[in-house]
Amino acid sequence: MLTEQVGLTADSGWQVGVRKTLPIAPEKAWDFLLSQKIIRIWLGIIPAFPLQVGSNFNLNDNTQVKITVLKPGSHLRLSYHVPGYERPSIIQVRTIPSGENTVFAFHQEQLPDREARQERKYYFQQVLDDFEFLLNLADRE
Repeated sequence: MLTEQVGLTADSGWQVGVRKTLPIAPEKAWDFLLSQKIIRIWLGIIPAFPLQVGSNFNLNDNTQVKITVLKPGSHLRLSYHVPGYERPSIIQVRTIPSGENTVFAFHQEQLPDREARQERKYYFQQVLDDFEFLLNLADRE
């Protein structure tokens, strides 16, 4: 009997996607996502770099990151090579208008195994919870 493994695809290996609708106007969501404070939450502490296709940098843990697609106001894709992983994974981040709110969507593919998928799922869920907390806090001020 064949059992389906959630998150395993024939073409891109293990993948995970997490999304959440948050209380921020679509026209403000992109700037929020790419502000230094918020980048630290979802990507980590990064050196100054030009926000353009081809920009690359290392995170504090020596993960190598390269911007491969950048569509302002819509999405970006990153090559994300963690030390010890055989190959880089791909992270895509989208902002999707939803009325007066915005859906933030994180998708990561080409993960090495089920455990990495679970770790990244939990990580992105925490990121979106942090976004929600900060946006709700800003609403009260």
